[in-house]
Amino acid sequence: MLAAEGGCSRSSARSAGLAPRAAISLVLVYVVNRQSFNWSMELHVPFLLLAALIALLIFLAIITAIVSGREAMGIGPVRAVREDW
Repeated sequence: MLAAEGGCSRSSARSAGLAPRAAISLVLVYVVNRQSFNWSMELHVPFLLLAALIALLIFLAIITAIVSGREAMGIGPVRAVREDW
């Protein structure tokens, strides 16, 4: 359950963050550069690299959730939340 929650939260964060960043980069390349500097550039989006990095981050979030859950379940419940009091 912790792994599913970690994966879902990371997936939603990646998809929510990727769209605005892509829009900002398009505005910078096609609007700001032409208006401010009178030049433009080619835009090359490395889709394969982006997909690999997103998959890696989701995998690491799942592993982190599993490890932290096992660590918290390995000690007593009072000691697990001791610093929250």
